[in-house]
This record gives sequence, structure tokens and C-alpha cells, in this order.
Amino acid sequence: MSEVEFQQITLENPDFAKAIALYQQSFLPQEIIPIPIISRSLKLGNIQLWGGYYQQEFALMSIVHPLPNSEFVLLGYLATVPHLRNIKIGSRFLEYIINVVQQDDKSLILEVEHPDFGENRELKQRRVAFYRRLGAKIFQDIIYIFPALDGTTTTEMMLMIIGEKHHDKLPQTLVQQLIRDLYSEVYNCNPDDSIFNWIADIKHDINLVS
Repeated sequence: MSEVEFQQITLENPDFAKAIALYQQSFLPQEIIPIPIISRSLKLGNIQLWGGYYQQEFALMSIVHPLPNSEFVLLGYLATVPHLRNIKIGSRFLEYIINVVQQDDKSLILEVEHPDFGENRELKQRRVAFYRRLGAKIFQDIIYIFPALDGTTTTEMMLMIIGEKHHDKLPQTLVQQLIRDLYSEVYNCNPDDSIFNWIADIKHDINLVS
């Protein structure tokens, strides 16, 4: 048996509770999808809940969301048990899931806090650099508005992509549809919500920056 292993977690798995507890501990209230929605999406097969294990001990959770009728898969959430962060299991999971997604001829999408906004900017910059080292490219000139899932504060983010299908740019219409899908399919935003309005401001194809 390998020292580090990854597997999908079902609702019936005893580690479901551990994964949800780590999820709630690791993200701000405005970033958390309500647990009943996660449970329903998992039951319907709309999302994948992954667990990472170090020497058979639960060490990592991640929510992966294949967008319906799309070439994109969102790595929505990734969190590591605090006392096991030094084993770099997060990096190993990213390498693993990148391979899984590319085997399906799809591209992995990342939502990353924008280092030009808010606090902890140096930490945010390091996180962007970390993803770039794994091959992620930035959607140039896109300030992606992450919805306030608890109804309070939206968050400025970057979109990043890892995949072999798009090297230099993405068509305008594809980017617009991707963002609409993120809002409607992942975060259950109402189609009349004002958060959709800025998508119309995307007027050209989007360059991808390594």
C-alpha cells in the first residue's frame, strides 16, 4: 500500500464527516457552500468529494466539480489537516487530479484569491506562484467575482487553467459561458442575480499567461 492515497468519499463513508468538518474549519463563511447542497450534489453525482490519506490517516479533502456539458472541471476546494501540511499532500493531490482530468481530455479550473485585493497579499501571491509552478495559466485581465455564499461579501479572485487544450488564449464566448456555469451550476446563483452583470464586460478573447 502506498504511503499516500486518494479516493472519492461517498455520503455513507465514515470519513464524510471528517471531510466536512475540515471544509468548515478551512474556509470563510462567505466561501462555504451549504452542507445540504453539498450532500445533495454528491448524491446526484454532480460533484466529487475526494479524501487524501497519509499512512491511512485522513489528511486532505477536496471538492471537484465537473461542469455539465463542458470541457472544464472546477477544483473548488482543497484543504489539508493542519498537522500534516508539511508532507505536501496538497501538491501531490493536485498532480493526481490534474492527471485524472487530462485523461478525460478536459481542463482544470482554479479560483484563486486575487493578490491585488484584500489582506494577506504576499500569501495570495505565493499561492498563485504555487499553481503556476504546476502549469496553471492566469486568465489575463479577468477579476473574477466570487459570490457571497452567506449573503455578505463577494471576493475578488483570479481564474486559472491547467490543461493541454488551450495554450495561449480562450474565446470570449467560452470564458463568458464558463463563468455563467460557475455561478449557476456550482454556486446556485439565481439567473437574475446582479453578480452575472459584469460578464457582459468581457469584450474580447482572453489571453492565458504562464
